[in-house]
Amino acid sequence: MEVVGRVSGRRSWADAEKLEILAEAFRPGVRVRD
Repeated sequence: MEVVGRVSGRRSWADAEKLEILAEAFRPGVRVRD
């Protein structure tokens, strides 16, 4: 049996991933929620 520790339900993003998400969000014709 595997015991899983506390799960916060929050994602952690690396700085590079955050920058990529922001760059995508500001592209013309892109909706943020997509």
